Amino acid sequence: MNIKLRNTLGEIISAAIAIIWIYSKLNAAANMSIASITQVLVQGIGISILVSILFAIVISILSSIITGSYEKNVEDERDSMIELYAMRLSGVIFGISIVIILALLGWFNLHINFGIIAITLSVFLASISSNFLKIYFYK
Repeated sequence: MNIKLRNTLGEIISAAIAIIWIYSKLNAAANMSIASITQVLVQGIGISILVSILFAIVISILSSIITGSYEKNVEDERDSMIELYAMRLSGVIFGISIVIILALLGWFNLHINFGIIAITLSVFLASISSNFLKIYFYK
């Protein structure tokens, strides 16, 4: 498997693990304080980063052991274009979700706790969707 595909899959898996962990900790978000909710969200972001780093290291080591050689990460113009497309998609999804969340907060009286959670989860979902776009272009 290509090193770019492995890293992208690692990012998707780490974001999914963070979302599942955040969901399990925020089962009573309506009764929690904003400070405790933000602590859980920051811990979830940290978990996502750590899992992504560990996954990349472990998969790189296992790939080197199995194949017997070190695979270099070679980038060209195509990779830069794919990254730009993915960043554009991520920005569009996050921008649309921010507008929707702000409309829900302003006009439909969404509780601020759920607004903070929705903003954080929209970051994860935008990241996951941009990574799926990368996989689509790399295949």
